[in-house]
Amino acid sequence: MKDGMSLWRERVGNYWNEAMRYLRLIANSGFLFTIYILILIGSSYYSQLLERLPENFPTLWIFTIIFALMLTRNKVRTFLKHPDIVFLLPYESQLNRYFKASIIYSFVWHVFYLFVVMVVLAPLFQLRLADEAGSFFYVILLLIIVKAWNMRVSWAEQRLQSESERISHTILRLFINLAFAYLVFTGAELLYLGGLFVLMLVLLFFYYVGLEKKLVLKWEHLIDVDERMVMTFYRIANAFADVPQLRGKVRERKYLRFAVDFLVGRKKTVYTYLFARSFIRANDYLGIYVRLVVIAAMFLYGFQINWLQAVLLLLFMHMVMMQLSTLWFHYDTNMWVDLYPINEDDKKEALTQVSFRLMLLMTFILFLVLLVSSPLQVSLLLLLIGSVFSYMASHHIIHRRKRRKA
Repeated sequence: MKDGMSLWRERVGNYWNEAMRYLRLIANSGFLFTIYILILIGSSYYSQLLERLPENFPTLWIFTIIFALMLTRNKVRTFLKHPDIVFLLPYESQLNRYFKASIIYSFVWHVFYLFVVMVVLAPLFQLRLADEAGSFFYVILLLIIVKAWNMRVSWAEQRLQSESERISHTILRLFINLAFAYLVFTGAELLYLGGLFVLMLVLLFFYYVGLEKKLVLKWEHLIDVDERMVMTFYRIANAFADVPQLRGKVRERKYLRFAVDFLVGRKKTVYTYLFARSFIRANDYLGIYVRLVVIAAMFLYGFQINWLQAVLLLLFMHMVMMQLSTLWFHYDTNMWVDLYPINEDDKKEALTQVSFRLMLLMTFILFLVLLVSSPLQVSLLLLLIGSVFSYMASHHIIHRRKRRKA
């Protein structure tokens, strides 16, 4: 068997070689340009938004909840695969360096995410919390220390037998992290923070270390966690390129049958039905669509400048269109669908119909948001712009895009 560190470096290298190919496709797709525009717009109006915040804005609780959740979430990339249960499990005692490297690798990424979120929220922190909490780097240092504790004990929790046990331990850590974040952002005395640190150390050495000695690693669970993390990346990449490794989990979602009927409409062809069901049930198409609509609604509500709202509307609708274009390739690896006596024009028309209805639905939802935040004339104008773009995108642009991906 290979040395543990050699095996770890090989697997990390293989993963990043593959990931970089997809990242280059994402970079060349125009998506990063869209994100860049959103960052420019957001940074331009960030200070204005801060000035408009009311005095009773719950800054403390927002920071407490956000960072408590980030501290509690501690998934470890182990780069394990299903065959490892057969070939590596007998050598678990020789893989200590392998798993330590995985924990350190994951810890560095989690610290990076913490730092990015803290930098984004830094203006709000300086405006509302810095006087009590102290300097930016002091808070970051404390967050990193507690993140290290969370990573350490979370790894011990991976040995627990059942999901319910892991959830109960996660809830315990969440309460500890909520208390810690609240104490940090209120600028509590070191005596209180020190007491909490003592409690955390007691839990580590007198409970979690014993847990590690008593229980073995649950390899099936570790592989499942790792696969879910990889699938998340593949789902994002799948919006820009065909990802053959993507193994979508199908969810039944009986409560959304009416949505399938809405997308299929009166013209019930084979592919309209297949695309509609795939959107609702497979590969998180629905989840990404809902998240983009919600984020778009928040931006449109927050930035009440007419031309800016039009730009944001088109940017988010373009991102939705990019995601919907991947429906075209969803059944490419299913040989049974190829046996259907259907020509490509019917498939093209089905994609047009489903994407047009989804983009119109998005336009209408955002129109309702605009009615609350903007004048009626502006809302109607943006409704018209969104409807025209929905037609152009679903009938023309989306088909040019899928040809480029193919």
